[in-house]
Amino acid sequence: MSRTAIAATIVTNILALPSPSLAASEEEVFKLRDKTAAAFKCAIYANNFDDQKEEQRLFQIGLKAGRDAVEGAKSLKDSPMSELQTYMPGVTTDFLVGQMWEEQSNQVGDEIRNSLVPKRWEDLDARKYEAERRYRESNCSLIQ
Repeated sequence: MSRTAIAATIVTNILALPSPSLAASEEEVFKLRDKTAAAFKCAIYANNFDDQKEEQRLFQIGLKAGRDAVEGAKSLKDSPMSELQTYMPGVTTDFLVGQMWEEQSNQVGDEIRNSLVPKRWEDLDARKYEAERRYRESNCSLIQ
């Protein structure tokens, strides 16, 4: 799937699903942030080995957790979100969740690229195998 197709999927899903904030404490916000990162990373692994159903499942989990994490962080006193609002007024929750997706996407790409010898990076089967291996090792199927 191309970056354009992935971006279109993200935008479509972000616009389709509102998510209420459930986070109330700093600990809950950190847990949601970690869940977001793990779900997005696993969704990208699934995309790399062409499992669209699993990619969508994990993306939806990450999207909801990401929205809840951002909204929860906004509600905390002395949150970095208040500073962000000062420098970037009007930044939306979905924009920030999109940044989380991009960060994980770049990280997964680097992980897979760095694990393969430069000559094997061009080998699509090798990249699929590496993504599937990382998916299994990360216990991605257990994320709920």
